[in-house]
Amino acid sequence: MIRELVFPPDFGDYAWEVESKGVFWGAAVRIDDSLISVTFYEPTRLQQDIDAELETGRLFTVKRLLVIERVTIANMQSAVTEAPSEFFE
Repeated sequence: MIRELVFPPDFGDYAWEVESKGVFWGAAVRIDDSLISVTFYEPTRLQQDIDAELETGRLFTVKRLLVIERVTIANMQSAVTEAPSEFFE
């Protein structure tokens, strides 16, 4: 199973902003003919977002979440490669 990390066409224009914010919701992984959305978070930003949602009494959920040290292209690519196959089912 070959996995290809896919970014929006204009990602290069704001990749620096994604890295500084510590979260990226706009990525996808192409496996065969399927395009599967994934979300990347840094641990600190993830905790902040969880706390903010819980403080308002809401549930925090993220489908296909990958937590990485820093949200960089290299780290996102590594995470997609290292994730178990079941993650993408």
